[in-house]
Amino acid sequence: MSEQIKTLEKKLGCRLFDRLGRTIKPTRKAEILYPKAQSILEDIKNVEDELLLEDQNVSGELTIGASTIPGAYILPHIATDFKARHPEISFEIRIADSGEVIDAVLNHDLLIGIVGAKIISNNLNFHPFVEDELVLAAAGERKIPAGISLSQLVELPFLLRENGSGTRKSMEEFGFKNGLEIGQLNTVAVLGSNAAIKEAIKENLGVSILSRISIRDELACGKVQEIEIEGMTLKRSFYVATLKKRSLPNPYRVFLETLLKSRSNMK
Repeated sequence: MSEQIKTLEKKLGCRLFDRLGRTIKPTRKAEILYPKAQSILEDIKNVEDELLLEDQNVSGELTIGASTIPGAYILPHIATDFKARHPEISFEIRIADSGEVIDAVLNHDLLIGIVGAKIISNNLNFHPFVEDELVLAAAGERKIPAGISLSQLVELPFLLRENGSGTRKSMEEFGFKNGLEIGQLNTVAVLGSNAAIKEAIKENLGVSILSRISIRDELACGKVQEIEIEGMTLKRSFYVATLKKRSLPNPYRVFLETLLKSRSNMK
């Protein structure tokens, strides 16, 4: 203690205590310093308490980026359950293609993004999230075999997604591997969204390749049927993208933990 007092006196350039034999008496400067030191210690304690509360706080707005399928069909359910447990949370879900979401995370515009493809990056973590499968979907009323060949597929009226969509890209990759070009399909319409394709299928305008996740309800009620294509298995994974060196505020950290725990419930 004596050494600490000496160090403080040296730093302040003044005497804080008069040493009188076996006793010491505070100087006038010590009397001035004491209440201010108490105030500083109290401020430090308050800061520590605030930081502790921040570590426990789950409130405010969460802005999450997502590609179409997770943004429209996966996140709303998770967000609803999360808000039931944390009522002071609100959500903004920004839906864009995977490339745009990844760019937003890299540019610090988003803290969390859910995407359908991962890239090689030293700056990003890609946490495996949900596995999806692309399937051939037709109206429940359409008379069609439960399984068809690729040669039969090209005879069917086909609904195609626009250039640049993740679903179309997956179809093109599958076709390339199996000697089937998009131009060989009997395309009756090109539509700009998953929802538009799904509605056109239900109206029996044609068939198309869609995410199984996006048509779960329609399959369950019979409005849409799944047709097996011989030799075709189109699976893809969604990932949660975060910056490696970015510390997540507690609400985002808790939500990320919730996302990763929810994986087992979606298999």
